[in-house]
Amino acid sequence: MKPTLSDAEFAALAAILEDLTGLVHDEARRDALAFAAAACREAAGIPTFGEFLHLLGSEDGEAVRQRLIDAVTIQETHFFRNPPQIRALRTHVLPELIRTATAADRPLVVWSAGCSTGEEPYTVAMLVRELLPNATPDRIRILGTDISSAALDAARRARYGPRAVQMAEPVDVARWFTRVGEEYVVRDEVRELVEFQRHNLVRDPPPFEPGSVDLLLCRNVTIYFRRQTTKALMRRLHDVLREGGYLFLGHAETLWQMTDAFTLVTLGDAFVYRRLPPEHDGERRILPQRRTGAEPVLTERRRRTDRRSGPAHRARLSAVERAPVRSGAGPRRDGDNGAADLRVPPTAGDARTADYLAEARGALAAGRYQDAVRAAGAVLKAEPLLAEAHVIHGEALVNLGRDAEAVPQLRQAVYLDPDHAPAHLLLAGALERLGEAAAAGRAYRAAAATVRRLPPARVAEFFAGRQAEELAAACLRLAQQAERAAARQRHP
Repeated sequence: MKPTLSDAEFAALAAILEDLTGLVHDEARRDALAFAAAACREAAGIPTFGEFLHLLGSEDGEAVRQRLIDAVTIQETHFFRNPPQIRALRTHVLPELIRTATAADRPLVVWSAGCSTGEEPYTVAMLVRELLPNATPDRIRILGTDISSAALDAARRARYGPRAVQMAEPVDVARWFTRVGEEYVVRDEVRELVEFQRHNLVRDPPPFEPGSVDLLLCRNVTIYFRRQTTKALMRRLHDVLREGGYLFLGHAETLWQMTDAFTLVTLGDAFVYRRLPPEHDGERRILPQRRTGAEPVLTERRRRTDRRSGPAHRARLSAVERAPVRSGAGPRRDGDNGAADLRVPPTAGDARTADYLAEARGALAAGRYQDAVRAAGAVLKAEPLLAEAHVIHGEALVNLGRDAEAVPQLRQAVYLDPDHAPAHLLLAGALERLGEAAAAGRAYRAAAATVRRLPPARVAEFFAGRQAEELAAACLRLAQQAERAAARQRHP
């Protein structure tokens, strides 16, 4: 018999979990929570739901609380996840931080917060080993923390299935793993650089002294938090970072309108954050849109346009919810000044960039997707932080059936314009088609959250007059489907 929760039971259990972990369980995750609660009750031999709730809130309930946390936390990650960020770590961030730490005669300190089953901190250790083959634990400290004891147990075992290494290059798999049957075992030279510790990001103080961490990775954690929870967490993460230290977030996460304490920097195709010293306050920016119009760069433009989508994306959403999407190109409306409102000086180079942008919009609207790719690429060579160009580029690639190439473009778009709901939705669809079900689920949830916080007029503009709640519900249903697919991938 399928386990269920009454409205009161669901509300009570969701409130307890949010208080314990910061994780928000909305209606879309109700069934999953019912299954988790039923499994925990059965394992603990608790006959009634009322007794279960009472034990969760009591001093004697630590074991049951931990079992429930283990059951509801999503453990889906890979080695060498997010190739643009891996390239940034390998070619820029780690070499710089190692030089700085060596010059100061101190250890390099890395914190992987919300490390799940350990793939992320082990990946960092592998990258460090590339740069410092003779590194020792007294010079390199990499700490992985997670709220799930079960995940940490798996991390310490360091034995993984084929899915965990599918994003790693064959040369990296051969170098850093020992194959044992169908499992991949992390080699001791990597494991000795990494330690693991249970830690609750919402309730526990950071496991480091203020200003002591060089590199902090907190990827795909805050997407399940409320805004105020994320704000409080970011204050703590900022405090623990060393001046000049780096913060890496997930592709669907942003600090826009969250905090001004970090500086967004571009490293190749990756967007990451830094804690700069006080004398650099004037350089701080979270996204280009937060800067003033006086700065002569094209990337600040955030103009509202009529938006059209290509057939691939229209079909993806309409097949489920019949909600047309307008993504980033199309004819201008009255009062929309087009390139005239770009707030850039009328130099020849900027004029050419504006022309390319107009060409990209027109090509996408006309269904000339290869031309849209070419024109958007020309824009991005001159202005790599222009969100609209990334959206156009990504959508054109989607319509050409090139999802793997579209994903990096759409990820950059949602970094630069977190309120661009169609970009989140395009990204989710591309990830789903690529078989990245867990990542697709996160992107669909980000789309739902984005739709809900947009003004009604902008929702109507993006989605051809549909209502925000209707669209958010559709995105959450798609998220549920993707999450179920991810669960089947983990446990076939």
